[in-house]
Amino acid sequence: MARPMIDIGLDASDDLEIATGDFVVVESTAQHQRQLILNNKGDFKQNPTISVGVLNYMDDENFQQLIRAISVEFARDGMDVKRVALAKDGVVKSDAYYR
Repeated sequence: MARPMIDIGLDASDDLEIATGDFVVVESTAQHQRQLILNNKGDFKQNPTISVGVLNYMDDENFQQLIRAISVEFARDGMDVKRVALAKDGVVKSDAYYR
């Protein structure tokens, strides 16, 4: 069963979301997935082996390696990964939620 992941929210430009002088707390599964996909390995100093670094896959013609890397990172982060796919418009679609 999926459980909500509660964390401090980020706005559209990945800055901390602040309302009325305080942090905004949100359900953050999609936010965590986005950060895992976009960041490179080594970007998080407390755990330098996490993340995918999607821009490193831009020259690859076979996107199966990208899909596999995303699935592996989601699972390492504690998600139950049912499906990860790349849509024709380049958007990553996932069915993965925290256990």
